[in-house]
Amino acid sequence: MQIKKQKSLIQEIRDEYQAEVKKLKRKKFLLKAKLLLTIVLPVFIILLSVKVIKTFVRIKVRDIFSKKPRDSKDRENVQVSKSQGQGQTQEQTQEQTPPEPEQLKPAVPVPAVMTPVEKEIITPVPVMTDSVTVSE
Repeated sequence: MQIKKQKSLIQEIRDEYQAEVKKLKRKKFLLKAKLLLTIVLPVFIILLSVKVIKTFVRIKVRDIFSKKPRDSKDRENVQVSKSQGQGQTQEQTQEQTPPEPEQLKPAVPVPAVMTPVEKEIITPVPVMTDSVTVSE
């Protein structure tokens, strides 16, 4: 059994002060967490989703406009195939096969022109100044 020492008035005040500071730090942390989760994070998510949507739309638009338009002959073949009952399967298979991609030419390296660099040597020139005398 130990006998508890009676705390002095200053020690009690210090302990209460430390407990109050600890409570305030906890409240400050919770306020920061609430602020982050309710304001900052949703704004970040919205901005990021807008950027993703813009990029997605840009890619889709580029894909749409990069495709070659169909020729009028292809449309006529489709119409003819619909009017003919038996010949429909042959022309549909021709239409479904994608056209062969164009052969890309190999990249040709561009010759680099090397020109020598001219060096200019600058020699410092001392500045001559007259001595200034102060008259009183």
